[in-house]
Amino acid sequence: MISSLRKGINILFLFSGDRPTLTVRQIAHLQRLTSPTAYRFVGALQNMGLLQKDSLPGHYRLGLRLLELEDTIHRNLDIEVVARPFLKQLAQASGETAQLTLLSDQQGICISIEESRSTLRVAPEKGRILPLHAGASMQAIMAFLPSEDQNVILNSPLKRFTPATITDPDKLMRRLAAIRRGGFALSKGEVYSGAIGIAAPIFSSKGGVIASIAVSGPTVRMMARRMLTEQVLAAGTEISRILGNDDASKVGQQGRKRGGLG
Repeated sequence: MISSLRKGINILFLFSGDRPTLTVRQIAHLQRLTSPTAYRFVGALQNMGLLQKDSLPGHYRLGLRLLELEDTIHRNLDIEVVARPFLKQLAQASGETAQLTLLSDQQGICISIEESRSTLRVAPEKGRILPLHAGASMQAIMAFLPSEDQNVILNSPLKRFTPATITDPDKLMRRLAAIRRGGFALSKGEVYSGAIGIAAPIFSSKGGVIASIAVSGPTVRMMARRMLTEQVLAAGTEISRILGNDDASKVGQQGRKRGGLG
């Protein structure tokens, strides 16, 4: 029984991007099976929806039911585990603090931080919850929410954290539009006075925004880090890809071309 299960699984692994379809004869050859045995395995896998006939006569390809497994895998990926090496990389490359913010009930919660080693640093608190209108890490999420969710926030009182916090709905709408065009958020002193934050959205396999990755630091140092925008954008794109979203690379193409902190 275990041997048959192993052989069935091995047949599925014969298929790849370079080899999307196979005939029963090819499967038999690659797995060192007799033709009748290969036919039995292919028939059983086809009945389970794991293999299906290709448009090319006599050829088979992976079945659509495997997409159910793919979706389950992506939904159960721990975003904090996936993002951890990217946070470390950004913190090391920039010398500043990198953070991961998760969308939670129209708010953002900082769930992971890689702190700068500098004495003078911006150090957001892990577990701190902020409204989505305030700061780069929050706005990078809000900008890609459905319009109805954005309107709920825009029609609510917008809390002020510093004199630079955006509390005017019209101004915030313009900021969100700019973020969608560029693919990243940039804020100056909106949550922490004297600090600059750069953030990029993270998307799920379903296409919705679920988090952001950001780097923040004192204005005096961040203004000199003109390549940081591209690095943050690349991190957000790659995390999204690992989570199952291959369209995230289309976000922020203008931002990659423009780069820098202005």
